[in-house]
Amino acid sequence: MGSKYITSLIRKFFENDLPKEIRDKFHFWFVESEFRHEKTNAMLHLWNDCPEGQTEETKEELKKIRKRITAHEKRQAVPLFKRIGLITTILLLPLASAILTYYVSKDKTVIQEVELTEYFVPYGERKQLFLSDGSEVWLNSGSLLVYAKTFNGNTRTLYLNGEANFNVAKDPEKPFIVKTKSMEIEALGTVFNVLSYPEDEKSITTLECGKVRIMTCHENVQSVILSPNEQLIYNKTTKKFEKKKVDAEKYARWKEGFLTFQGFTFEEIIKTVERKFGVTVNYEVNRFSGRTFTVRFLPEEELDDVLNILKDIVRFNYKKKGNIIYIN
Repeated sequence: MGSKYITSLIRKFFENDLPKEIRDKFHFWFVESEFRHEKTNAMLHLWNDCPEGQTEETKEELKKIRKRITAHEKRQAVPLFKRIGLITTILLLPLASAILTYYVSKDKTVIQEVELTEYFVPYGERKQLFLSDGSEVWLNSGSLLVYAKTFNGNTRTLYLNGEANFNVAKDPEKPFIVKTKSMEIEALGTVFNVLSYPEDEKSITTLECGKVRIMTCHENVQSVILSPNEQLIYNKTTKKFEKKKVDAEKYARWKEGFLTFQGFTFEEIIKTVERKFGVTVNYEVNRFSGRTFTVRFLPEEELDDVLNILKDIVRFNYKKKGNIIYIN
């Protein structure tokens, strides 16, 4: 299991509000000795990407964790936290607290096996899968989907980090719900696309046919109804929503290998290129900020083709060293 895969997996579990059963399974994997070095490096990498500073909430959570560590200092949890160090103060407090709870209660609690599936698509790939209800799902590069093998409850609920296209089987008695970090999309029988990577500034839902109701975490916008060829964009930085008319089919053509950008920033384009081709691109972010671009790439175009076209549009030079691209 590669370090980039582990980093992405930890980030995706940390940045989504997943059900307890899934968190328990993840915690069990996280504290196992296997891939310990890679997990530690992954946490350090995430820590370096984290904005500096502490909030009152993180300080209070840290106090709680310290008290619990002291109370159970003879248990196995303590060495783990010594290795984590200051990472827990901001980045991993929710995760660290949950892991400690697992260790403290390990002698008393048995984790029940649940019929859940976590489906992760590595960078450079895209996958199609069919759910137990007959719904079709396409997952884009670097995406994680968590779902029940069989929908036995009153709803068909899935958890998404990344981008997915859903063709939902009709079942009026059992709503189909997709949850992301910033919104919840409910549909009965419809085709829609959700773009919601944790590292991206925007979360986008695009409706191709049918109708969806989107519940948001924003206090001033509780729910939005989308009709065909409508799109809802949530900006995570400004906390603002935008609803607009689009050609929805274009936003789903990534399933065929197309890369379509309409009014995208350079940073958004580069992140998509990284995921599609499994590379890392180093560049000066501020140099390319403040502009948006509209461009489309065909499925047969390779990485060099994409970079050369972008080079002519944006005006830059680049060089490659393995899977790392340097733009100057």
